[in-house]
Parts: sequence; C-alpha cells; structure tokens
Amino acid sequence: MCGATQQQTQISDEENAFYQNLTQQYSTIFGQSQAITGALTSAFMPILQAGPSQTGYSPSEENALRTQNLQNVGTDYAQAQKATAQILAARGGGNTLLPSSVDANILASNTNQAAAARSAGDLGITQGNYAQGYQNWQSAASVLGSTAGLVSPTSFGGMTTTAGGTAMTGATDIANASNSPWSAAFGALGAVGGLAAGKYLH
Repeated sequence: MCGATQQQTQISDEENAFYQNLTQQYSTIFGQSQAITGALTSAFMPILQAGPSQTGYSPSEENALRTQNLQNVGTDYAQAQKATAQILAARGGGNTLLPSSVDANILASNTNQAAAARSAGDLGITQGNYAQGYQNWQSAASVLGSTAGLVSPTSFGGMTTTAGGTAMTGATDIANASNSPWSAAFGALGAVGGLAAGKYLH
C-alpha cells in the first residue's frame, strides 16, 4: 500500500475543516460575550455599588405613590367629616346641642385619624422603596456574578484547541503515511547498495 487511503485523507480534511469552523465561531462568540458582559456591567454595576440600603423606586414612581396615598386619605377624611357633621346636626332631632368644644373634639378626632392614616401610608411606601432597593441590589449581584458564564469563551476555546490538536494529529499521520513508501524504498536501495559494495570488496 502506498501512502494514506482515501478514507484517511477525507477524515483528515474533515477534521481540518471542523477546526477552521470552530476557530471562526470562537472569534464571533468571544466578541458577543464581551458585548453582553459590557452591557450588563454598565446597567447593573451602579446598582451593586449603591449597596443593599439603597432605595428602589424611581423619583416619579415614589411621587405617584405618595400622591395617591394623600388623595386616598383626603377622600376618606372628607367623607368622615361630612358623616360626623351630619350625625352631630341630627343628634336629638336637631334640638339637642352639644358644647362647641365637644363638636370640635369629635371633628378633630377625624383629623387625627386622617393624619395617622397618611403617615402609615407614607411609611409603607418608604419601607417598600427600601425593600425594592435591596431586591434590586441582590439581582445586580446575581447577574454580574453569572455574566462570565452566559457565553463561556474559555470552554469554547478549549473545544477549539482540542479540535486543532486532532486536526494536527490527522495531518501528521497522513504525512507519515504518504512518506512511508519512499522511506521503505530508499531503505531497500541502501541495503542493496550495501550488498553490492560488499561483493566487490571481496
């Protein structure tokens, strides 16, 4: 048999083509990995750097929540005052009068309750704001901690290197197989030449 078989040559060519393809894909994927990592870092690093005690609502979102709380309390307070005034006016069929200080104290109670309700609502918004900030901080830490694994150029690079080594081995085997008949022929000629020379020396 002279040189590599057609099947050996075909396998070697396929290994080489696979290596070339992986090399091109590695370059593309590495660039994509860098772009993804850069975008995520840009978006989440400020959140991570702000620490776990940051707030999470945007200013417009916080203002909207506080405005809604104020409106709700105002509506409830107005209704309470109206109902209280009607009750006071109708007490005893309208013929029984209470000292003005009593009326004032009853109406003031509604005011105090409204203030307490607004304060409780604002406190809930503040607590929710910091809870959202802590959740955002945890999410940022998680995302930035895993960005390197989203598209792993190291793993892909190892696959490419392995394919390159396989292609090199195949090419070397082909070269050795192609050269082996000539080496055998030259070795045989050398042996014949040596015998001939020995014959004439005698």
